[in-house]
Amino acid sequence: MTSTFAKSVPAPFVVERSAESLAFEAHWRNLPKTGLVPERVQFKPEKAARFLRNLVLVEAPDADATRVNIRLAGSGVQERMHRDITGHDYLDFLPKPYHDGALASAKLMLSYPCGLWQVMAVHYERGYSQNVEITAFPLIAGEGSAPLLVIVMIPVAGLVKAHPSPGKVMVADTASTFEFIDIGAGVPVWPIPPQA
Repeated sequence: MTSTFAKSVPAPFVVERSAESLAFEAHWRNLPKTGLVPERVQFKPEKAARFLRNLVLVEAPDADATRVNIRLAGSGVQERMHRDITGHDYLDFLPKPYHDGALASAKLMLSYPCGLWQVMAVHYERGYSQNVEITAFPLIAGEGSAPLLVIVMIPVAGLVKAHPSPGKVMVADTASTFEFIDIGAGVPVWPIPPQA
């Protein structure tokens, strides 16, 4: 299976998508759907067992949202952070200058719609840093539920210069590799052009 990408950011650290990232995309694409995006009820954790350790579910932010709430973090994610980040705002783990871009790309995944693949350095409070591959896809809301983004975070080999993250369990850098994944609607223009 192949995917169509739109290169968005120059990539000083280049990596090929992992087999796990591609398998996660295949799993998402095989979920039942009536349009381009499956309802969240179609994502069954028991059928995604191979991804659960590295899985993160976040609330897809609506147009007015200023937060990206983490609904679930898999055991592998928790082990790397030495803490459960369920209930936290993902933006709390990003430097302030990256908040607008993170919110905009999260909103686009549902509104456009599209998937996202990126690699970024993550620095942990315990003094360890690593590159992490992120693959994300949207799930639309069902009756009485909010839309979600379903994400797999996979550690990637390679040297990373450690940076302190005082007072934070984790600090994520801006992505070194960033691409939208075409799920049938093409890929959005990025960055979003300013409104006239």
